[in-house]
Amino acid sequence: MSHIYLGAVAFGVTLLVASLFFHGGKDTDHGHDTEAGLAWAPIASIRFWVFLFAFGGGTGYVLTRLGSSELEAAAGAVGVGWLSGALAVTVIRALGKRSVSSEVGAAELVGSTGTLVLPVGPGKPGKVRLEVKGRAEDFVANIVEDGGDLPSGTPVLIVAEGDRGTLLVTKHEM
Repeated sequence: MSHIYLGAVAFGVTLLVASLFFHGGKDTDHGHDTEAGLAWAPIASIRFWVFLFAFGGGTGYVLTRLGSSELEAAAGAVGVGWLSGALAVTVIRALGKRSVSSEVGAAELVGSTGTLVLPVGPGKPGKVRLEVKGRAEDFVANIVEDGGDLPSGTPVLIVAEGDRGTLLVTKHEM
């Protein structure tokens, strides 16, 4: 019976290695299986199966080697495997929800001030540099419709988000 448990460990390790190579280390926990009502279930995650086979198989092998009955070893393997898989998925999902991103959307920049790096005018996009989360970022800028040409170095105010993530700017009077 111990060869089955060792096979489960080998299969779990194989799943782990395959998931690292074919998914770039990302879990295949898609969360879009809502039609079947399984989006919450840990079984939709490859991480669950890695832990189930690896830890369940290891537990079954150890219990068999310690002289436990086949029923005790099987129950222990299934219990530990299921629990470790469910805990792994739960912890990773919780951490993923709490992760912080330094990504900034154009809509978040409305009301900010920056400096033109490239001149901007009606129908002529330029570039504006803003201080965002402690670093300088450049964005494509378009002038608001009633504005004239603005040269490089002009302080500008971000008034709206334009098409495809561009920023609409106007001259900022300091």
